[in-house]
Amino acid sequence: MFKRIFQFLFFACLLLAGVYYSAMPEIAHELKAAARSGDAEAQVVLARMYFEGEFGKHDPVAAVQWLQRAADQGNADALNILGRFYLAGLGVDQDPAKGLELVRAAAEKDQPQAQAYMASAYAKGEGVKRDAAKFLHWTRRAAENGDAQSRFNLATLYLIGSLVPQNVPEGQRWLELSADQGFTEAQVALGEMLIRGVGQPPDLVEACKWFAIAGTKGNPQAERRLNQVVAYMTREEMNEAAHRANVWLQAKNGSR
Repeated sequence: MFKRIFQFLFFACLLLAGVYYSAMPEIAHELKAAARSGDAEAQVVLARMYFEGEFGKHDPVAAVQWLQRAADQGNADALNILGRFYLAGLGVDQDPAKGLELVRAAAEKDQPQAQAYMASAYAKGEGVKRDAAKFLHWTRRAAENGDAQSRFNLATLYLIGSLVPQNVPEGQRWLELSADQGFTEAQVALGEMLIRGVGQPPDLVEACKWFAIAGTKGNPQAERRLNQVVAYMTREEMNEAAHRANVWLQAKNGSR
């Protein structure tokens, strides 16, 4: 959806806010025109705007109407979101069976969040019979399509050898991918692996980097482990870890 832009100067924020709000009617007009013309992506964006109250009020019914138009065209994001609406009863009468059907259709189109939902459904037996093989199938597909939670879950399976043969390097690879996406649990787990030297020599500097990153989001375990690790590090190692963490944070903040 729309990305929020943070500015350092308060006066600049006021100027940008003025530009945004003065341009909003024109943007909305163009977006609605595109949605009416059949642009499925515009229809999904418009649905989200109605749902989030961008036009003055929270309107889940209007959101559903635009999602349905995009879903009728086979848009995977629309199918996934509309399915969640039916599962939760947002803007429509709650219908878990129809909701699951829509989410499954999105998953078959490689929508990663829908695939992650299907994996969870088969793990918990929500709307379907519990099935470990199908849980693994959807977890793997979601991970391959970039879902950070699923990458963490797949990493865990490889690391402990559950449902798949134990493979520490493969588990670490998925853990690194998830951590680099900003998934806090993966960052903490990766730090723990690096401290313990699982499959490789211990690397306190890299572990400290990941604990510091996770700690910026208030993760108590990361903060606690960071304080424990730095007690065994030299000043040069601590500076290097801080540098690596800052480089990562700046790169991620700059890409938003």
